Amino acid sequence: MSFRSVILPALAAAAMLVPAAVPAVATQAPASPDTVDLTLEQVDEDVIADSLRMRRELGFEATESKLAAILNTKAASTGSADGGTQALVNEWGFIGTAAEAAEMERRDALISAVEPTVQKFAQQDNYGGHFLDNKNGGRLVVQFAGALPPKETQDTLAAETVASGSSSEDVEFRVVQHSSAELTDAMEAVWAWATAADNAELPVVAVEEDVATNRLKVVLRPGTAPDGVRSVLDRLDIPANIAEGDGGDEACSSRNKCDSPRRGGVGISRTGGACTVGWVVNRNGKRGAVTAGHCWRGTNSGAVKSGSGTYGSLTGINALKAGTHADMRFISIPSNSKTWLYQKASNKARVVKKSSLGSIGSAACLFGRNSENPRCGTISSTNASHTSSTCNCVVYGQSAASYSSAAGDSGGAVASSTKGDVARGVHAGAYGGKKHYSDIGYTSTYNMGKLATG
Repeated sequence: MSFRSVILPALAAAAMLVPAAVPAVATQAPASPDTVDLTLEQVDEDVIADSLRMRRELGFEATESKLAAILNTKAASTGSADGGTQALVNEWGFIGTAAEAAEMERRDALISAVEPTVQKFAQQDNYGGHFLDNKNGGRLVVQFAGALPPKETQDTLAAETVASGSSSEDVEFRVVQHSSAELTDAMEAVWAWATAADNAELPVVAVEEDVATNRLKVVLRPGTAPDGVRSVLDRLDIPANIAEGDGGDEACSSRNKCDSPRRGGVGISRTGGACTVGWVVNRNGKRGAVTAGHCWRGTNSGAVKSGSGTYGSLTGINALKAGTHADMRFISIPSNSKTWLYQKASNKARVVKKSSLGSIGSAACLFGRNSENPRCGTISSTNASHTSSTCNCVVYGQSAASYSSAAGDSGGAVASSTKGDVARGVHAGAYGGKKHYSDIGYTSTYNMGKLATG
């Protein structure tokens, strides 16, 4: 099955529990809310670093002085009776102002409004991809190779943009040299070269369509000469940035637990490794859950545990093989599972509003076993591919993002924000400096059912 023959499936809605996005803050003496200002030194260094990265990627001022000024206007809280504390980090994973939050809401509303029309564009041979131009105020850029679509088509998208709460100036059509189909053909040619190489492991770590620059990004294993890849791309007249880097699947050999009832976003383990459950699904009237396909690949039965209890059972339903578009597998679980993501307080459920592949420049947040709080980044590609280090085979159809992850996060749920009310996909691993995840809509494509809704 070639990548071009696979149409990205529509993403289903689901219900889930909302994880708290609370950074680590130094212990303070009791005080009333709105009376104590926080300083930069009181906030965990990782929260500061992630906020600066996200602000930079989203086009907001990214300096410590700016964060200090924002924190100066936020009051520290001593917490409520249920143990909660005031979240300094917003739902997109960074410390920001109310005006910046409103801008993020505008961008999310814009992408949601135009997504059906843009997906129709994606079926056209000359479609060149779309992205949020965060360096220029979050404008939506839609690209076509050779020539723009008819004016009435452009007017339709402009009208949807205005109806979403943006202005007509927030959408731009551009003519580019190469279509996404041409870049995808070149991507497959690179992988054909890699799989023909007489190496113990594939010499290519990842290939990604870089929509904003209308070229490919190719990551080679350290020490691999770029001449072969350059020759392939030169024959096709496709430009590319070629770099070296490491990467691999992110199963591991340790850690954690989830008490009943079953839910998504929790750690699971068995002899030989540990991963994370992404989402609860319904398949043929029965409950199941999805995790990464490379987790215990080759084992098609037996229990997986979360803590000391059994979470569910492995099955032979696994999408991971050469040329697949999803690193996902199905786990059978009891019918009392909940359509939530894990959160400490089990009474704080929130129904997912919708699911969305998202756009380049949109936020993506990982709910993995290695952090109580989701970790956020921005999407850099919705047409990426990588070598699975588990099967030494190529996985296509991935999205790439900048959130952080660690060994054991394989299979974790990827959502559009820390609220978890828009589902994106299932985390695969780290490849060439980016994190890859499989579109959640592939659960239907690969016979794993549909997202369970509340």
